[in-house]
Amino acid sequence: MQRHSLDLVLLKFSTGEYHPLARHPRIHVQRSPEVEPLVVSRIVGDNLALVVHSDEGTFSDKLFIFDWKTGCKRLQHGVSENAYSGLTFVSPELLVVPNRVLSHFEVWHLPPSQLNPNPPVQILSLKIPGVSPEYSLRIFRCYGEPNPFLHSVPYLPPRPFFSSPENSIIMVAFRISSSSGRRASYNLIMHRRALLDTIQTWTSPSLLEQQEYLWLTNEVTVHQIADPEDGSVQLDAQSKLVSTTPHPRSSPRTGDSPTFSTSQTSRTFPTSHISADSVDSGSLSVSSGISTNSSTSRYTFLQVPWEKWGPPISRWFQVNETQVTRSHGQRYAFSDANAPDGEKLMVSVVDFNPHKFRRNAEMMARLGSGEGENNSNNEEGQEEKAEGFEILDHKGVFSEEVYMGLKCLVYRTPDEYDFDLVLMEEKGLFGVKLDRHGWEESIKVFYIG
Repeated sequence: MQRHSLDLVLLKFSTGEYHPLARHPRIHVQRSPEVEPLVVSRIVGDNLALVVHSDEGTFSDKLFIFDWKTGCKRLQHGVSENAYSGLTFVSPELLVVPNRVLSHFEVWHLPPSQLNPNPPVQILSLKIPGVSPEYSLRIFRCYGEPNPFLHSVPYLPPRPFFSSPENSIIMVAFRISSSSGRRASYNLIMHRRALLDTIQTWTSPSLLEQQEYLWLTNEVTVHQIADPEDGSVQLDAQSKLVSTTPHPRSSPRTGDSPTFSTSQTSRTFPTSHISADSVDSGSLSVSSGISTNSSTSRYTFLQVPWEKWGPPISRWFQVNETQVTRSHGQRYAFSDANAPDGEKLMVSVVDFNPHKFRRNAEMMARLGSGEGENNSNNEEGQEEKAEGFEILDHKGVFSEEVYMGLKCLVYRTPDEYDFDLVLMEEKGLFGVKLDRHGWEESIKVFYIG
């Protein structure tokens, strides 16, 4: 069977040349029999995170985390087939990866590699609402633009009226189908900052000791990798899920780690060396070398049910699979076909800025007229709940009631448009009309006030 090599090439955007800060601008990821596997990557700070998914089912999905400046592979986490299709950073040190097979968000902590030799570890599992037995989850992926960043860019002017990446929203796409052929699609919206607060709450030591929920355990084996160029030693971690257990009351907590039980074993392994490829000086390869110790640890972390963490910070939208949806900053845009032939679109922009919602609510209270004509917080298919939450009318797609408490304002455009595609950035929308060959025929720009 022919095997193909998947490599990362790090280029400088302005010149197209190898990035000057990357010690090894070409990084080998893996070899596989698939020509073009699905790869989704994100870079924040020194961390380059990516998931690799096999569309043909020829290999199990994997999560990789590299230090892109040194070329060192910090983590390789293996899961079952068809588990991964996306990821997003919640903060520079927290990564969220949707796992379709296990129906949860994996939350990974990425300590700074320069200050902490420990590898990235999973610290939390956040469950999503259960899908009814006759349905299956086909797509489960997330988006979040813009990415958080480590340092402010000194040459950019301050923008006091724009939201920071920490205040932006994260959009999660759910595509669900039944054995009878029925399909349902939903987009879940969460504030990045609210999700970060939720993660910090559920990983606090005082709260962890009291929880009776399910616990998961990852086994992490760390190998030392020596760079022959400068003699420095880096860590290469291999991780996998090994067990699920009830509350491990008998396991002592270890140090400041988010883990409960840690067992260390040492064996002698050949050291993997990073060496420059003889043909391309920017490539990275691994070869055997001098023996050294490796260590294996077990990290145990909590799995939190959806109803315990999700409703207060979430908003659900039912969409169709052909519907165009985009998000950027604190806004989410979607289009609906309004005419019977589907040639015209109505575009709606949903604003999740809490200050705007609060100001709008105060204004409506003063006017005594309830919600405005173009400003709505209750979408079709949602019911009000007395406690301040709303209920998603999913018609049995999920096996439980799905509550949501995140507030928003919905602005609908007064006109209809013949766009084929809608793009979005922080200040505006771009309506794209394509010709019969699929090329851009015209672009209309709409400013978002």
